[in-house]
Amino acid sequence: MGKRKSRAVLRRGLMFGLRAGAIPSGAGAVLWVMVMATRLIAGPGGSTLEDPSLAAVAVLGSLAVGVLIGAVIGVVLAYAPLRLVSNGPLRALVCFVLAGTMAFGEVVVMAETDGGPATLLATLLAMPVVGAVTAARSHDIAAARIGPAGRHPGPADAYRK
Repeated sequence: MGKRKSRAVLRRGLMFGLRAGAIPSGAGAVLWVMVMATRLIAGPGGSTLEDPSLAAVAVLGSLAVGVLIGAVIGVVLAYAPLRLVSNGPLRALVCFVLAGTMAFGEVVVMAETDGGPATLLATLLAMPVVGAVTAARSHDIAAARIGPAGRHPGPADAYRK
C-alpha cells in the first residue's frame, strides 16, 4: 500500500508541475504569436521571439522547469519521513525552499532566450511566488499519503471503522 500512495503523491507532484510550467510556457507561446502577427503586419521589429528557436527554448524550457519542480516536490513528499510530510508548516517550508530554489531554472531559460534585463528581473521576482504557490499546494500534493484530514492514519484508526 505504501508504494501505491507514493506513486499517487509523485503523480500529483508531476501534474502540479505540468500546470505550473504551463503558465509561463503558455504566456511565452501567446507572446510569440503576438510578435509573429506584428511581424506579418508591420515587418521585423527586432524581438528575440522572432527567432523560432529562441521562442521554442522559452516555451519548452519553461514547461520543462515546471515539470522538474513538480517531480522533485513529488519525490520529496512521497519518500520523506511521514512525520515531516504530515506536519503542515514544516511541509510548506520544505516545498517553499525547494520550489523557490528550483525556479532559478526559469532564470536560466530566460537568459538563454536573450530576453533582456526586464525579463530576467520579472523571472527573479517570480521565484518566491513559485515557492509560495508550491507551499500552499503541498497538502494537495501529499494528500494521498497523509489523508484528507491532514494527518497520517495511525494504528488507532484501524479500530474506528
